[in-house]
Amino acid sequence: MASKRGKSVARTTDYRNARANHRTIAKQLLAGTAMSLGAMMLMVPTSSQAATKTEIAQASASFDFNISAQNLNNALLAFAQQTGIQIFYDTAQVENLTSTAVTGTMTASDALTKLLDGSDVKFSFTDENSVTLVAGGDETLMDPVVVEAQGASNPGDPAATEGTGSFTTTVASVGSKSNESLRELPQTASVVTAERIEQQNFQYLDDAMRYTTGVQVAQNTAGRSSLFSRGYEVSSVQTNGVSVPLSSRDGTLPNLAMYDRIEVLRGPAGLYGGSGEPSATINLIRKQANDEFSGAGSVGYGSWDHYSAMGDVSAPLTEDGSVRTRAILSADYRDSFVDVEENNNELGYVTLDADVSDDTFLSFGFSHEHKDQVPHNGLPTDSNGKLLDVSRSTFAGADWNSFENTMDDVYFDLNHQFSDRTEGHVSLRFSNRNMNALYAYTTSQASAALTASYRALQLDLDEQASAADAYVNHNFDLLGYEQTLTVGADIEYVDQSFYQSLTNLGTASISSPVLAKPTSLTARSDYDLTSTEFGTYAKLKLQTFDDVTFSLGGRTSWYNSVQDGLVNGSNTANNTTDDAVFTPFAGVVYDLTDDFSTYFSYTSIYEPQSENTSTGGQIEPRTGEQFEIGLKGEHFGGLLNSYIAAYQMEDENRAVTDPDDANASVAAGKIRTRGIEAEVSGEIMENWQGFLGYTYIYSVDAGSTSDSSYRTYAPKHYVTSWTDYTFDEGAVDGLSIGGGVTWSDSWVFNNTIAAPSYTVVDGRISYAITDNMSVALNANNILDEKYYTRVAATSTFNYYGAPRNFFLSLNGTF
Repeated sequence: MASKRGKSVARTTDYRNARANHRTIAKQLLAGTAMSLGAMMLMVPTSSQAATKTEIAQASASFDFNISAQNLNNALLAFAQQTGIQIFYDTAQVENLTSTAVTGTMTASDALTKLLDGSDVKFSFTDENSVTLVAGGDETLMDPVVVEAQGASNPGDPAATEGTGSFTTTVASVGSKSNESLRELPQTASVVTAERIEQQNFQYLDDAMRYTTGVQVAQNTAGRSSLFSRGYEVSSVQTNGVSVPLSSRDGTLPNLAMYDRIEVLRGPAGLYGGSGEPSATINLIRKQANDEFSGAGSVGYGSWDHYSAMGDVSAPLTEDGSVRTRAILSADYRDSFVDVEENNNELGYVTLDADVSDDTFLSFGFSHEHKDQVPHNGLPTDSNGKLLDVSRSTFAGADWNSFENTMDDVYFDLNHQFSDRTEGHVSLRFSNRNMNALYAYTTSQASAALTASYRALQLDLDEQASAADAYVNHNFDLLGYEQTLTVGADIEYVDQSFYQSLTNLGTASISSPVLAKPTSLTARSDYDLTSTEFGTYAKLKLQTFDDVTFSLGGRTSWYNSVQDGLVNGSNTANNTTDDAVFTPFAGVVYDLTDDFSTYFSYTSIYEPQSENTSTGGQIEPRTGEQFEIGLKGEHFGGLLNSYIAAYQMEDENRAVTDPDDANASVAAGKIRTRGIEAEVSGEIMENWQGFLGYTYIYSVDAGSTSDSSYRTYAPKHYVTSWTDYTFDEGAVDGLSIGGGVTWSDSWVFNNTIAAPSYTVVDGRISYAITDNMSVALNANNILDEKYYTRVAATSTFNYYGAPRNFFLSLNGTF
């Protein structure tokens, strides 16, 4: 990879006029899109005109099911959509019955047995592609009413949350391989569903994580925030279980338009997907193609000239839908409540999916995302270390600030069902990231006259990351129960070239700085870094009694990193190697009742680090362990999920900022973190969805006699919530009203900067104009609370939360 050495600031051009022209054209396109979308949706018939799926499904074939407990009519419809099997029955005889939940891989016959468990309804296959329900006692055939897939279905992702209207799901693949019941996973996990992404208008990953239990967001320009969990920063993100680096500095937090849901497993999870990062594993599940022609679109406008548009189309490429494609385009252009700041984003995504056979599924995907921003690094404190009380629009930067990031990703997934009991999966991902930035920020506390010292920083990054994961799941009988063995291997390779230069700009005003664009900067870092991590893993899910399940596993990792060049002002060469590092995992789940389970788990930490000391050396890998205990609930057959968990984590060698050199790191001693997390999500009652999450966290230096917090990045107590009710009768039929409250306890960063507590109230109202079109208005910070959402240093990185703002959107499907 070519080095950045010798490049000057002249390569970073002034994009201001180009941006203005770009946004003018974009507004015209968005306005035209809005009119076209409205006309199209009004003309689309309310009932599906698509051809019926003709694929023949075998009654004995295995399928991946994700059917929640619900009205039996709806459950049977979901069964038909996920299998293609026709069902004959009298809908009137089952309309007051409720199904049980069906999740996991099994035959159609086994799935129907579970679905109808507890009712007097029996079933009989009349051929391999149709089944008839019969009344229990007298075996009388019900009247032949056909139920089959209505509209488009998503064969590539049976656990998709899109279209379910739910705030929860019963399964997730994070921390596991294939979809596993959340209740059976001996760690805490949350799923941000498609419904919550749409309702709360989450456009970037950091938007969604701000409202996710156990995750803290260190605010920056949207798409560039830092994510923390259990006191540690998240440094990688997965797509369909395959990892890629994640960086606030590099702006690699993605747009969410191409993803169905976000799965978050908190705490170490080193068994799968790479090193045992102690914060959280975030797994983004990309949208797969539907097997019939279908689509969606939206346009929106909000406060501070926020323009947004999205188009999403799925189309079959063969008559039976076995080969299909999906394309998504998203554009988001916005100014900010902060003067000068801008944030523009464009995303394109396409996937080609194919059912090669009844047992084999293949998917290729490609995405391209571009960010173009005028960044803002936040505000300093006053000379006493107190947060400033200035206008929220204050921009402590330069009008020539610029940041650009381009991300190109290629995805490949292959699933094969070897038999009813054995399945295999292979995933590949290649990522290419390019970033360049030049911006000014404050480097001192503000004086009484509201002036501060400024610095200019130039950044350039070229990064290629390749990753692969392959595993086999096998079910077998032992001790009178069915057990599951998972065996696999993964590898990740990163090749990065990074350049950083800086220069001091002198003193200027906080509120209206006049800063000349520098003509030259001094190189601080200019290096090439390559790293490879390979690992093998195995896990046995062992049931020994009707209500007890053990999970026992381990991973062996090999890691190598080579770094060469100028690092933090020193020319250095580093080669770090770790061979056959073993990372164990153990957990047990005990079913207390039909609704509740308790669990305990032990996980270990091994995480290589790329941070450097002031002399250019790399920080040693982090090591540690976590113990976690919790209670999980699955209510109303999975319509509502809940959990409460307590944990203790000890971690050594965590890279933290060097107090004598802000551009370098030092290894911390043993840090002990304790916390509690609790969540309730899903259907409270018919038409009423809700989410409530609570997080408590406390970290201390285990080797210190002081009881003070250790470099706190978040409040001890944090509560977030969202709820929505949809009316379906009378004059208010189609009206939906929702809202939520977020509350943060007061806290102190690094025993230095005090952040007051705050309460933010958000709301939403939407109305279904037709079966295919709706309009929604989101109102954020309705009470216009003035608060700091991030505090981090006396010199910079202290951010106000957004004032009251609105976003109006028109949404349609076809």
